[in-house]
Amino acid sequence: MRLSVSWKAAVAAGLFALAGTTPVTAQEVNLRAMIYTDNASSPFRVAFDAFVQHVNERGKGQVRIGAVVGPEAVPANQQPRALKDGLVDIVAAPPSYFENLVQGLGGLSAARVTTQQMRQNGTFEAVNEMLKGPANARMIGLYAGDIPFYIFSNREVRDLQGFKNLRLRTTNTVKAFFESLGAQPLQVGRGEIYTALERGVVNGYSNINSELFTSGWVEVVKYRIGPGFYSPNIAIFMNAKRYDGLNAAQKAVLDEAGLYVEGAPTQAMVKEEEDAIARAVKEKNFTVIDLSPADREKFLDMAYESTWTEIGQRAPAFATKLKPLLIGK
Repeated sequence: MRLSVSWKAAVAAGLFALAGTTPVTAQEVNLRAMIYTDNASSPFRVAFDAFVQHVNERGKGQVRIGAVVGPEAVPANQQPRALKDGLVDIVAAPPSYFENLVQGLGGLSAARVTTQQMRQNGTFEAVNEMLKGPANARMIGLYAGDIPFYIFSNREVRDLQGFKNLRLRTTNTVKAFFESLGAQPLQVGRGEIYTALERGVVNGYSNINSELFTSGWVEVVKYRIGPGFYSPNIAIFMNAKRYDGLNAAQKAVLDEAGLYVEGAPTQAMVKEEEDAIARAVKEKNFTVIDLSPADREKFLDMAYESTWTEIGQRAPAFATKLKPLLIGK
């Protein structure tokens, strides 16, 4: 659904007000940016803030990103359309948020290659070719790709049979995988996960380690079941027309910042993940379970094949082009 003219005007006014009025030189381009989360302490927001700071330090006199806004300015599910329509220049969000514009894009989170390998094997070029028309967007960065999801549960699961009929909170990204495990996927709002676990509505969910503490879920789950799978990739999308209108030096600043956020800020997130699970074990008597080598291999095969089979049915063009690049075989 397209944004109404009056809604667009209100959003534009809000963005300009929230972004501030920092003066720029005649040559310096000022860009408006937003992110999908309203949590200022989220590791995903912290890494994006590092990207913005890097652009502003390296791009002084060339390009500058103003104050970052979030869902308080434009609801997260409307941000892709706001980017396409040019109401904002940059959006940081999970690729799945752009599925309404480019079917299959959430598959970037179901990759068995690193972000660095994606840059080398042509993934970025293929994605940008698909984004440009329907989304009027360009992906200039993809961070948090070195962090895996795990299944967290209040029931002990030591082998694949243990997932049978386990009630797991699901999202579109993991639904097909959970079904292939024989679990019962249940749709539960993110804000309702704690209560659902506490009341036994669900037995577990999938997410990253640090969310145990930032969301308080460590109080209602006892086990982390590995191996890790997928990744909570956050893409930095830019309005394609805006990017194409920049000069070579300005583009270089943004492209280099995209590489930067995939490095040190992402590694800081990895460290935070390691610290979180160690803290859970030490302070909360949490148990980390690793499946046997044989079950591990089957688990990972099911994780990726189930998701890519579903993407192939829903978005065959995307799967044909991207699956060989993202799965690595």
